[in-house]
Amino acid sequence: MVDAETIENSGMSIDVDKIRNFEVRSDDIFVLTYPKSGTTWMKEVVPLVMNGGDIDAINKVPPDVRAPYIEFVISPNQPGMSGVTTYFGLPEGFDLNTQPSPRIIVSHLRPEFLPTQIEEKVALKVIYVARNPKDVAVSTFHFVQKELPLINKKLYDSFSDFLPDFMNASNGTQTVIHDGSTWPKHVLTWWNKRLEPNVFFVTFEEMKRDLAGSVSKLAKFLEKELDDDVVKKIADHCSFESMKKNPAARKNDYCVNVLKVDPAEASPFVRKGKVGGWKAVFSMADNEKFDQGYTEWLKGSDFHAEFEI
Repeated sequence: MVDAETIENSGMSIDVDKIRNFEVRSDDIFVLTYPKSGTTWMKEVVPLVMNGGDIDAINKVPPDVRAPYIEFVISPNQPGMSGVTTYFGLPEGFDLNTQPSPRIIVSHLRPEFLPTQIEEKVALKVIYVARNPKDVAVSTFHFVQKELPLINKKLYDSFSDFLPDFMNASNGTQTVIHDGSTWPKHVLTWWNKRLEPNVFFVTFEEMKRDLAGSVSKLAKFLEKELDDDVVKKIADHCSFESMKKNPAARKNDYCVNVLKVDPAEASPFVRKGKVGGWKAVFSMADNEKFDQGYTEWLKGSDFHAEFEI
């Protein structure tokens, strides 16, 4: 159930009012994504851009401390997250309000559930990452299949069984899509804001095609001067091959202690990192069904996802 006061689903309960009333600073940086769209990737890129490419410095701080999810650290009602934040590296009593500026704050929530002051702080930066919905669907399926046993829910029998729930953001998908947003409702909202001066809209596919170019554009947006060597250093560190070997990005503790999987082989946070991986999973019937929905989703919009590069 989703309403103005509480977001509730089978995985967790979020106090929306507490998040809406959160005190935002004018130099905050919000990294916003639909789930499974490159969040972990951008959580590694942004701190490096902000600190001039100092990899040693960010390696000393867990990703979820240097760029925490607001829905996990502000909302007090988190039955599905009990003990989980510890495995994310967040110390007990972590307080986002006391963190030094500029804060990097992450969320999967759509605008109506985010702090109201985001619309008022004109200097605040919003970075939005979008990914083509077929690859998002596949990534979400693999994530959900690992999460459902934690709440004693039955696994999906197949991807084909899962796909209608993904398209409607219903049932088991809500273990990761906490506010019940469908892909188009989330992505197109920020696509329509992309020309606002404090919004940086980038796609997963753009980053895969030219990560150094994306880092350079992001640095300009964040008003950071980086020379070509630093940009390359950041791009090399944040390549998928590097991220796949990064214990912090893979969330090793969470994988081992909560999901009971080998993070090197089965981390749902850094899985394939491919564009077009959906083609190995979608059946012809799945693809036909999805394309019909996708056409309806984008009716009247000039956004077009890249399903392969």
